[in-house]
Amino acid sequence: MVRSYGKKLMAGSVVIGMLAIGMGAASTAGAFSASAAHPATSLAAAEALASFENGANASLSGGANIVGKTVVFQVYTDESTSFFVPAVNGAKAAAALTGLNLDLEYSNSDDATQVNQLEVAIASHVAGIAASLPDGATDKAICAAEAAHIPVLAWNVDGLTGSALNCVEGFIGQDFVSAGQVIAQRMVSDGAIKKGDHVFCPVETTTAVYAVQRYQGVMDVLSKLGASCSLLAVGFGASGAETTMVDYLLGHRQTSAILALGSTPLTVAVAAAQKAGLKVPIGGFDLTNNILTGIKSGQIMATVDQQPYSQGFFAVLQLALQLKYALFPSSMNTGGTGLVDSSNVDQVLSLVPNYQ
Repeated sequence: MVRSYGKKLMAGSVVIGMLAIGMGAASTAGAFSASAAHPATSLAAAEALASFENGANASLSGGANIVGKTVVFQVYTDESTSFFVPAVNGAKAAAALTGLNLDLEYSNSDDATQVNQLEVAIASHVAGIAASLPDGATDKAICAAEAAHIPVLAWNVDGLTGSALNCVEGFIGQDFVSAGQVIAQRMVSDGAIKKGDHVFCPVETTTAVYAVQRYQGVMDVLSKLGASCSLLAVGFGASGAETTMVDYLLGHRQTSAILALGSTPLTVAVAAAQKAGLKVPIGGFDLTNNILTGIKSGQIMATVDQQPYSQGFFAVLQLALQLKYALFPSSMNTGGTGLVDSSNVDQVLSLVPNYQ
């Protein structure tokens, strides 16, 4: 399960803080929604967002003056990973609403790069840090930020280890174990996975906490059937992931289903199965255009929506609330167990990739 913090507030305080933004937030949210539903209004939406830049119309009143203070929003992968597009958009929207200056950093899936970026942020005395932390490589740097009195929120994934677990003030993301249980149970209930089946579980990296915990949730369900699931790292790049998955499927013709534990392998799962000459049930995690197309065509059964826009938005918003009002950040489960399938896929088609 995603860890909870005894000293943290409950997620309800985040909602209260969100409501405190008031009418200014409502008008901006409307601009974003209009852009998503009607591309012709994208210029108007961009202009509306621009009007909030540099805190010109920041909506938070009272408290400390935070306009222009810099917070780092760190994405572990590079810009090509489409999953993080809505997370970045959410972070930008929260920064614009609150007057913060957002320093957007991509770590290119490299631990050394991420650590270096964090060390630079600490030396620059930034006001706060929101970071996706796939493993314990950043333990020392995150605790150095805490020692420098820089608030840190983990978002999307928190792979810190040992005492470093206490060096972040909250986690905004999915309950990975529960999410793994939900998608596995859906595939079992629909007859896609049966007793004794051999399932393929590709994931970007097998060592990241999201992979470990999603796999745990999946196996909580499959082990009761005597079914197995082969865990395989395929990387974050779509092309490389597809090639790796094709090679696996060609060598494992007994594969009964694909349960992808990340957005990259699910995005390419349909193509990989076709190239390997296999027709098997497919399910997994996250929303991309390819995934939604697969659901519309019936080639993908269902996917778990973890709502990355909320992850980016609330991570930055909570830093703003802490800096302005000394409100301690909350841990927050963003969606987590909501499934997108043929019954509701049309509701999110126009929202990917900008907001979902």
